[in-house]
Amino acid sequence: MSGLSASFPSIDLSQLPALDLVARLSFEACFAAIQADFLARNPEFSALLPSDPAIKVMEACAYREQLLRAAINDAGLGTMLAFARGAALDHLAAFYGLRRLLIAPADGSAPAIYETDDDLRARVQAAPELLAGPGLTGGGYRAAALTIVPELKDVAVVKRDAGQLDIILLARAGDGSVATDVVDRVRTAFEGEDAVQLTDIVTVRSATILPYAPTVTVQIRGGPDPALVRAAAEASVRTYAAGRHRIGQPVYAQMIASAASVGGAERALVDIGDVVPGTAEAAFMTGLVVDVQVVA
Repeated sequence: MSGLSASFPSIDLSQLPALDLVARLSFEACFAAIQADFLARNPEFSALLPSDPAIKVMEACAYREQLLRAAINDAGLGTMLAFARGAALDHLAAFYGLRRLLIAPADGSAPAIYETDDDLRARVQAAPELLAGPGLTGGGYRAAALTIVPELKDVAVVKRDAGQLDIILLARAGDGSVATDVVDRVRTAFEGEDAVQLTDIVTVRSATILPYAPTVTVQIRGGPDPALVRAAAEASVRTYAAGRHRIGQPVYAQMIASAASVGGAERALVDIGDVVPGTAEAAFMTGLVVDVQVVA
């Protein structure tokens, strides 16, 4: 069997370089260009001193030009999927008929929680796969499920023999296990003939959770505060683990040790091996112990 969602998204947008609409010039370059233009128009002012008011005006103009160029480039980034955020990203999503999902409504003094920019960006990137022309792809099934149910964190599509297609769901809350009613909502959404490929037999189920609870030993030399090192290492490891809480994403012991190697650490040791989920599984860290040892 094969994972149809392996190619989605096909491009890592975070690796794309920022594109400048206009050249980013230094203050010195802007000033030199303004001064050269001024002298070409007024050659009689060729002996201006640095303290001359005309020089001060040109310096102010150069600084404002530098700010304007930066503002133009920043505005340009808002039109690019890799860099757009907030309202600018909402407008890019609207082009494909998508809107930012409401994850949790406002409750008393607690504000409403909406889909993050990164999650919305991933759905916008997959939106072309929802178009009917080429037929629904693995990425199309994934994008549709994520749009149908805001509670989902990740979706994988696995193709089996004889047209069998498994849609694997991972929830945002807890360890990622998906409640039965959520599975039923996705299953119902794909029951119509116009919702799936006519040759696909779709099965919807929750991902199998692989729990792991590493103990990390961070070795430091005398000097750094062990409590601060422990707190920083724990926060870093938890951030790494949260980023790997996806269907089929392995958790590498070496990367846990690397995450725990915060400032002041000599080295970090981990008591578990790699956690490698299958195409319908997701790794979830249920606990974490960080010990700090002071070595000579």
